[in-house]
Parts: sequence; C-alpha cells; structure tokens
Amino acid sequence: MISVIVPVYNVEEYLEECLESIRHQTFTDIEVILVNDGSIDSSRQICERYCEKDNRFKLINQENQGQSVARNNGVAASTSEFITFVDSDDVIKSDMLQQLMNYMDTGIDVVECDFTVNKEIYNIKNRQLKIEEFTSSEALKKCLDMEIKWNPVAKLYRRKIVEGTPFLENLIYEDLYSGIVSLQNIEKMRKINYVGYYYRIHSRSTMRRKFDSKNLDLFKIGDSLLEKFSEDKLLPYIAKALFLVCIAHVELYKIRPGHPYFKEYDENLKKYIGIAKKSSEVLKNSRLLRWYTFSPRLFIIIIFPLYLHYLDIRNKINYTRNKFNSFVSTRLVKDKAQSIL
Repeated sequence: MISVIVPVYNVEEYLEECLESIRHQTFTDIEVILVNDGSIDSSRQICERYCEKDNRFKLINQENQGQSVARNNGVAASTSEFITFVDSDDVIKSDMLQQLMNYMDTGIDVVECDFTVNKEIYNIKNRQLKIEEFTSSEALKKCLDMEIKWNPVAKLYRRKIVEGTPFLENLIYEDLYSGIVSLQNIEKMRKINYVGYYYRIHSRSTMRRKFDSKNLDLFKIGDSLLEKFSEDKLLPYIAKALFLVCIAHVELYKIRPGHPYFKEYDENLKKYIGIAKKSSEVLKNSRLLRWYTFSPRLFIIIIFPLYLHYLDIRNKINYTRNKFNSFVSTRLVKDKAQSIL
C-alpha cells in the first residue's frame, strides 16, 4: 500500500482535478490522507465529498498551522510502508504511483520521477525510461548540483526516511532542509526520467508569493543546513546551493540596493560564497560563483538577469526542437505502419 499525503488549504479552484488524478491511479492499493489546514473556502466540503464516495480517502481537519505541520500530521495518521506527497493544487499522471512502485526494491529508500511546471511537457507521452541509481553520498551531491530535486513531491519514500526527517514547522522553504537532509539517511535511491507530476504555478503558489519578512525564513533554513553539515566535506556544496537559491530570490523579487532587505540578502550571499570558495572544485565548476566574485553589484543588476534570459531562450529552442523531433518520429512510425498494411 502507498499512503498519499495531501495538505489542503484554500484550493477549491484546483482541488477536484488534483483528487481525481489520485483517485484514478492505475496502482489502486492506496490510502489518501487529506489534511485540511483550516481552509475558509469550499475545500473542506470537497474533501468530505471524496471521502464519502471513496473509502480510500480520509480527512483530517486542523486549525491553520501551515503546510509543514499538515504534512507531518498526515504522515502520523498514515499506515503504509510507502509514502508520497501531492500538493492539492497539482496533478499526477494516472500511472505515476505504479511507475514509482515499479522501481522500489530492497535497499532502495526513495524513487524519484520528474515534475514540470509546463502543462505541454506534462502531456507529452513519456519515452523509454532511463533509470539511474545513487548511494546516499552520490544522491546528496546530485541534489546540491540541482540534478535531484529536494522537493518532496514526485517521489516515493520508504516510511523510515520520512519519519527520520520531519518537516521543519512554522517556516517556509522547509522543503530545502528536509529534502537535502533526508538523503543522508538513505541507503540508495533511484531516479527515472519520467514526467509524472504537474506542478501548478498560480498567484497563490509559494513561488509567486509577494515578498514579505517571512521570506527571510530562507536564511534560517540556510543556517540550519550549514550547521548540520558543518563537519562534512559537502559543506562548500551546501553553501553553493544556498547561494543559487538566494540569488534566484534576489532576481525573483527584484531585491536591489535600496530594498528594505537588501542588506540581509547581500550579507548572506557573501557568507555562502565565502564558504563555497573554500573548495577549489566548487569554484571551478560554477561560473555563477566566479561571476559574482568578480563584481557582486554588477552580477545582481546586469549579469544574472541576462544569464536567465539566455537560459529562457535556450530552453524554448530546445523545447521546439524536441517537439519537432517527436512529431517527425511519430510521423515516420505511422508512415511505416501504413506501408506494411
């Protein structure tokens, strides 16, 4: 059995699509723990309706305490050996749980597939799967290089891994901490290049939240990670990852000189890069760190925005090319089939 944990908060617009995608999984041996985090819209009523028509769905109601508390309470109420998390405004493919379970084996503690914020990519039929397997140290390195995601979604966990690293409560960006630290506790994990999860971006998403002082939780999370890995050889890699997340915030929220919290971001960027630079390998393999070191202000105002613009153009070109190649491949297969018939 798989326990599917779904924290729910004011998502009436998207909730039914999410729950339908879970309800119609090809892997049917599931329990779905819905944790209503004090919603004030019709989300609770929608959850109750699903619990009435499908006895695999169970509802927990709590006062608004945040997503991390909801996830922790969902885990505590679950009963299965295997656990997955789905955000209540997202959607999963009908065979996602089956695909993840196919590659869960003895000695494997986590199986990860890909997620996307692009609905068109999500809807593309998956090609032949590529399966990669990593030890704990390999997985940590891949995570810090952004090749394995620290997000809890699009993963199937063995229960002991989730219970061993509960989500930090009353903080945002808690995924960053739990996603990295949990990899310390695994024996091995597998990653499959299968896009099974659609991560919906909308006006109320964490990635689209308006800037306020709560965003400074990022630095509390960063300090916790630096302390956790203070005696670990991966510390410079942790610092590099924190630098990249921090500089992404700077661009997302246009934090420039004169911004009320520019000083906090500036100080932490310098702290992270100071630790990262202790490893010549980290500095050598990260052009962004080298560019920032050359001129921090120039990097923030000009270089990094231009770099993101370049990446956006490159990704659009690659997407168009892949879509064209997929069309040509499909056309050739059809033509060959027709010639045989």
